[in-house]
Amino acid sequence: MLRPRRQSAPGILPAQRVWQTGGMSGSLHEYELLRAKVDAKVAEITARQAAQLACDRGCHACCAPGLTVAAVEAAAIAAWRATHPEAVVAGARWGATRCAFLAADGACAIYPVRPLVCRTQGLPIALNDGQLTACTLNFRDGLTALPAGDRLDQKTLSTLLFVVDQRFGGGARRPLTPDGL
Repeated sequence: MLRPRRQSAPGILPAQRVWQTGGMSGSLHEYELLRAKVDAKVAEITARQAAQLACDRGCHACCAPGLTVAAVEAAAIAAWRATHPEAVVAGARWGATRCAFLAADGACAIYPVRPLVCRTQGLPIALNDGQLTACTLNFRDGLTALPAGDRLDQKTLSTLLFVVDQRFGGGARRPLTPDGL
């Protein structure tokens, strides 16, 4: 049974709550709930700021190699890939210059289960040091006039993912590569 535990920090998921589940340790359910909430917030920002966003299918400026994911994210990706053998990765096309899950056409081969860092990439995010940043291809007019509700908060996102990951079982972060999952 889901029950609200406390309000999230201001600036990231307004009017949304951190959810706590009873008896679901080791499942992906909490991660799926978090992912859905992040997706909803991303959709809100994207709808309001569409004119400022250059990101679209095939844009892979942010698909850098060397990313790591939490254990719960790795498990979600591995579970999805087990049922989607057609999601063959053509990472060799890009060599070490792009994410191993970047397909030959520039699209994400694991898009439905991409990690949170990829889901939020390009949008305005307040970093832990308070700096506000976004992809340089987006928000060409700057971020100073951006409403507070149209930014994500890195500390809150990281904390929520950490809590969900620990409840899942945690462990070391894993490389975002086919062999790392």
